[in-house]
Amino acid sequence: MNAYEKIEKLTDSEFKLITGVTRETFNEMCEVLITRHLEEHFKGGRYGFDIYLRLTLALEYWREYRTFRHMANDHQIPKSTINHMILWVEEALSDSEKFSIKDLKERFKPGEESDIKVVIIDVEEQPVERPQEDQEVSYSGKKKRTRQNTKS
Repeated sequence: MNAYEKIEKLTDSEFKLITGVTRETFNEMCEVLITRHLEEHFKGGRYGFDIYLRLTLALEYWREYRTFRHMANDHQIPKSTINHMILWVEEALSDSEKFSIKDLKERFKPGEESDIKVVIIDVEEQPVERPQEDQEVSYSGKKKRTRQNTKS
């Protein structure tokens, strides 16, 4: 059972929690990707992985910032193939009129005035745990010797 087959059985609210998009948006994305896929393969050739699986992996990557190594291990797909799939999905969606990402990148350039009024904050990040300044009280700074000297 691949990743798409697993999320397909979820309720609408669980589906949105896992993928980050609603089922309707997911289906619209799939329509764009299927159209793009048919344009690229109208003369024939290998079709490769399922479009729904490609989109599911891309959403998983964007939602969780997982490494390709972990995704490859979970889905039994080479990490280079996962990379190609995600890049293909990004390019296909950003070239479409419904999901134009390039337009946003052109409208927002660092240091220039922008008409963008929305700021998105990633609320799932956690602060890095660092030692407190009073660490010296509980830690002497001495290291224990764990290796014995083998030279005679």
